[in-house]
Amino acid sequence: MSKIKGVILSVEDILVPNGKVDGKIFNEVDRLIKYFRSKNIEFVVFTNRAWTIGQDRIPLENRLREHWGDFTYLCRAKDRTIPGKPQREATNYVLNLMGWKSTETLYIGASENDMQTAVNGSLLFLRATWWAHKTNYGFEFSTPKDIARFIDTFCLREHLWCHEIHDNDFNFYALAPFSTMKEEYTLYSADARAAAKHGLGHPDFWTGALISSLYFSGIHEQINYVSVYPGHKAGFGNNVMDNAISLFGKCFRKNYIPDLIIRHTQSLKSQVARNSGVTIDHCNQLNTIYLNPAPHRTPLVQYKKPPLGRGKTVLLIDDITTKGYSLESARAYIEQTGAKVIMVSWLKTINTDIVTLAPFRKFNPYVPNKFQNIVTARVHSYNKNIVDNLAPAELSKIFKSYKEWEWGEY
Repeated sequence: MSKIKGVILSVEDILVPNGKVDGKIFNEVDRLIKYFRSKNIEFVVFTNRAWTIGQDRIPLENRLREHWGDFTYLCRAKDRTIPGKPQREATNYVLNLMGWKSTETLYIGASENDMQTAVNGSLLFLRATWWAHKTNYGFEFSTPKDIARFIDTFCLREHLWCHEIHDNDFNFYALAPFSTMKEEYTLYSADARAAAKHGLGHPDFWTGALISSLYFSGIHEQINYVSVYPGHKAGFGNNVMDNAISLFGKCFRKNYIPDLIIRHTQSLKSQVARNSGVTIDHCNQLNTIYLNPAPHRTPLVQYKKPPLGRGKTVLLIDDITTKGYSLESARAYIEQTGAKVIMVSWLKTINTDIVTLAPFRKFNPYVPNKFQNIVTARVHSYNKNIVDNLAPAELSKIFKSYKEWEWGEY
């Protein structure tokens, strides 16, 4: 699994606003560079145009080297062999020069051109807004400190996933175990539940952890569409994840479809069922969802025909998975279209196995269905599918750090 090796920095409204250096912000950018070096993260400053500073028109490169010493500064205006942004060849040039993979690299920019450069290069785009708001794409950071916190928390991890299951077309990932009773999982689990169910806690932490794991593990390269599993009430989407997952999809030209899965009837919550002595199975989900035949391509434009089909793969995201009834039911519907599914969850409830369904006969996934006497196929052991025992401890550590993060001696 990859983790960050390098950062590509644009110039305009990242290092200088309209060619002028603002002392306060520049000092914080300077601190960000020192942070990179303290973590052995390489960086490249990449620009199409030649920049100068002040009335004396001092070359920006010279000014930066006074502060930062030796580093890689690429300017197409000075060297026409360098491909220009926003071409894909531009970021490929940087990656080849530095020996980085795309999944080891972040792009920090502020402009529409920066956004296009990052998207064309399939790089995760961190959008700096400390001097300007020029595009709505990418993940917004209002200060260099916020970027340092994001990188320090999420991009230097050794352990991206705790659980993985790969069984033919069944592919499942989870960040860590969920338990509000077991001490080593309690701190982050309680926050995850508050974020998932009530929008409280630190939802930005959970979306950051998920997006960085998806990116550094390269899962985004295997998919065509992204969607989220709806809550138990009638409707679609997930208010906590919608915006972040939409931005993630845009970074890699993978359409986020919030209304792909429609909850047409409220399902019975697992906790309510347990308290009432009611046994539930996959039918609680299978009989309350269907696929939208005309979901939204954009907030204002719907697909003219169902987008799923053979050769397509959907990344389907949920917050907390117990026995997998929700994700597995959605997989049953999606696979009726010929498409495949990769399933990802924030957390996986401890000591509960995931139960998969036997293949269904052909049914119409675009209308409500009534299933009875379903047949299960396999039980995937909770313990046997822990792929990284160190992931929970690392998640606990970075969760605590995220809440309390401050600049070190940078």
